[in-house]
Amino acid sequence: MTILPFLLALMITVEDPGACPVDVRLNHVQFIGTHNSYKLDITPELAEMIEQINPGGSKNIRYGHQTITYQLEQIGIRKFELDVFLDPDGGRFAQPAGALATRESDYIDHPEMLQPGLKVMHAQDVDYRTTCRTFIGCLQEIYEWSEQNPHHLPVMVMVELKEGQPRGEDLYRFTPAIPFTEETIYTVDEEILNVFPRNKLITPDDVRKGEITLEAGLLRYGWPGLNDSRGKILFALDNTGNARNLYLHQSDILENRLLFVSSAPGEPSAAFIKMNNSLGDEAEIRERAQSGYLIRTRSDIPMTEAPANDHTRKLAAFRSGAQYVSTDFPEPAPSGFTVQFEGLNSMWRCNPVTAPEGCMPGCLNE
Repeated sequence: MTILPFLLALMITVEDPGACPVDVRLNHVQFIGTHNSYKLDITPELAEMIEQINPGGSKNIRYGHQTITYQLEQIGIRKFELDVFLDPDGGRFAQPAGALATRESDYIDHPEMLQPGLKVMHAQDVDYRTTCRTFIGCLQEIYEWSEQNPHHLPVMVMVELKEGQPRGEDLYRFTPAIPFTEETIYTVDEEILNVFPRNKLITPDDVRKGEITLEAGLLRYGWPGLNDSRGKILFALDNTGNARNLYLHQSDILENRLLFVSSAPGEPSAAFIKMNNSLGDEAEIRERAQSGYLIRTRSDIPMTEAPANDHTRKLAAFRSGAQYVSTDFPEPAPSGFTVQFEGLNSMWRCNPVTAPEGCMPGCLNE
């Protein structure tokens, strides 16, 4: 490290957000984000009912989060994940079987659930409790906070399109989810634009910059500068199967689309890659991050690492250089397990693999 950048970095203050002696870009930061960011724990009454019919069946869904606004303001989360179900007529998920069985009135015929539009939950009828019931409602929380904090670091939102139903027909007859089609796949884009003006977004076209493919634009120009990305939101599709293919069907380079999709190097749409196995894929994650791709990985699997207070997967994720590390425990679990970086801004840091020499905590001030 040369002396001048080091001294300049030491002079950066919180009152000077974004001042930095080196060119820091979006992919030079490592963020901790939340998995199933909207989710509340199921009630003890419902958990007991599940266990009576299917012993152990509730174990992996016994976790939950604070509201998105709380996560933004109090924890410092800048990466979220939302699961959405089609509900074009409204009311499809307004009477969850679990809520009816346990008489949980707050989740029966709630006015928001009676309106048309994408609904947010983990699993219909059984894991339906959420801090924000609609996709637009969740996004409005992010938008309102962003408007009040215009210098914030870019916020990533991953969206999973839900089409299946939970296992456990002995428990309930589950409400069938509506499959996404070529006609409905862009409902997500439409609802995003109902909340965010396009100039608040970082889109695939912003990275492609007119090149023949998204990957070509990424490899030529790189990701936007961090300061140019402040106050903005980028979206990515969590799905890697049929829903991903449907989303790409109009343009395999994501022209005029809002979401990035997980794509392997060499594909026209390659820029973002979902690589969940930080234990087995640490070296490959590091290699792809060094090549310029944005990577999402996980620090813990629901109710696996946390009860055992096992930090092995978390530390592998941190070392890998993945820009987005998802957790269910940004705050301590009963075992003490939590996922945070050391330091004042415990949910982001200069990326240990991709950040340029001279990147200092002050470069990431908000």
